[in-house]
Amino acid sequence: MTESKYTPVICIGLGVTGICLGVQLKCMYGLDFADVHFYDRNEGCAGTWWSNRYPGAACDIPAILYSFSFAPNPTWTKVLPTHSEIRCYVDGVVNNYQLAPHMTFRTECESASWDSERHRWIVMLRNLVTGTTCVRECTLLLSAVGQLVDPKVPKIQGMDTFEGPVFHTARWRHDVVLEGKDTIVIGNGCSGSQVVPRIVSQTKTLTQFIRTPHWLVSLPNPTIGSKAHWVLGHIPFIGLLLRFTVFLFMESHWRLFVMDRFGEWFRRMTEKQSKEYVMRVAPKKFHDILIPDWEIACKRRVFDANDLYLNALHAPNLDLVKDDIVEVLPRAVRTASKTYPADVIVLATGFETQKLLGELRIQGRDGEWLHDHWREIGGPSGYNGTAMHGFPNFFMLYGPNGSTGHNSVIMTSENMVNYTLKIIEPILKGGASEVEVKASAEREYVTQVQAVSKTRVISRCNNWYVSKDGWNSTVYPWSQIHFWWRSTFPIWRDWEYKYTSRHVHSKRARFRWTVLVLCMLSLVGAAAMGTRNRTHLLRLALW
Repeated sequence: MTESKYTPVICIGLGVTGICLGVQLKCMYGLDFADVHFYDRNEGCAGTWWSNRYPGAACDIPAILYSFSFAPNPTWTKVLPTHSEIRCYVDGVVNNYQLAPHMTFRTECESASWDSERHRWIVMLRNLVTGTTCVRECTLLLSAVGQLVDPKVPKIQGMDTFEGPVFHTARWRHDVVLEGKDTIVIGNGCSGSQVVPRIVSQTKTLTQFIRTPHWLVSLPNPTIGSKAHWVLGHIPFIGLLLRFTVFLFMESHWRLFVMDRFGEWFRRMTEKQSKEYVMRVAPKKFHDILIPDWEIACKRRVFDANDLYLNALHAPNLDLVKDDIVEVLPRAVRTASKTYPADVIVLATGFETQKLLGELRIQGRDGEWLHDHWREIGGPSGYNGTAMHGFPNFFMLYGPNGSTGHNSVIMTSENMVNYTLKIIEPILKGGASEVEVKASAEREYVTQVQAVSKTRVISRCNNWYVSKDGWNSTVYPWSQIHFWWRSTFPIWRDWEYKYTSRHVHSKRARFRWTVLVLCMLSLVGAAAMGTRNRTHLLRLALW
């Protein structure tokens, strides 16, 4: 173990959220190499886009919205870009803002504990290449770990006896040749529907096991030409206007989740469109097993870009199977009624979304462990999705209840980063040593989130948003506009600071004094003016 070193700010995770944090810290506070450092267990940045490199991996949110607001890209080649293009974009942001010196890869955070006397986090890190450990200390500890991290591997009898390659889409084996192989794909969610069209022509046979049907939505994915690139790059505000238009369209789909009369009508209409799409494009023999029997939006919809997935189902060497796998044999997969030959098994089975932070152990004030805190409060949760009482100076970016099932996750990340920077500003400027959300505020917020979640359609079926006992630790139950408002205007009374000097005032204190002075001046002016002008000034003062 090496000697402990101090860095004011440490962030765990270098996905899009971590990169967003790095850019904002550098632009707003000018932090240099000695002020902030990022650690990630992967070999490069981009998070889920580093891990998910399977054939056909792509974004299902329009690129104009699935990008940073501070780094627009006018040269996307498609509306829904591939993983390689997204990684290229992310690398470009890292290079443009010179974030590389702040990054260390192949390093995993094992634990972190709060030192109340010194107001510091003691962070234990392990080098995944050498196996050595080191200790780093920091004033602010931020987690940008994300949720789509650890692959979910199904427990199937006999899996360990299989003689061929078995791998998850998030751990794709590019050294495995599929030509002439009997290939099994387990799962039909987002990754399963993207990988099948790309590999079916390579395989001898491809058998896809549908565990649960998903609502399929046709999504055009046209190529963006050079003329559009020129317009977006040279005409001011066109890109911003297009981004805002796409945002409003995506945001309108939030009503799919609400269990009211309009929401029910919206779901019925969307289900009808999905059914018609499947019956029009997919082979007739698969219609029954492709159309779900649960309400749309209860689980994440699967967007079929350019109808690639449903068209791929017409391949003569492809078969869809709804039966459960009973046993895996050395060279086959067996159901209750049939045995299917297998040389390769691909797991498109999603991620462990209910295990937030994975194996990372966080110990807060008075020795309380974060997972025990969550167990006591009812489940993984956080005030505004980012902070927990008893864990000062610790923030989760894109934490519990940070996901949306209808809009861009990058917008959520930007909101969380901007919110966190507002809260920690007194610490970054040296005016405070600690900040912590109040226990009453945390519990009130968490209680409200869980209560509202019961009125959303996600509570009506088994999905990866909600645990088996009904706890929603994943989805934000309101709109993204609502989250933007909460993130832009913090409720300051819900926070407690330990200031280092009574003469140091936070930005919100200065703002309050400014507003108070303006109001007093308005009232004085109103008293000396006519009735009509006095009314206008009184309205201004009240505002």
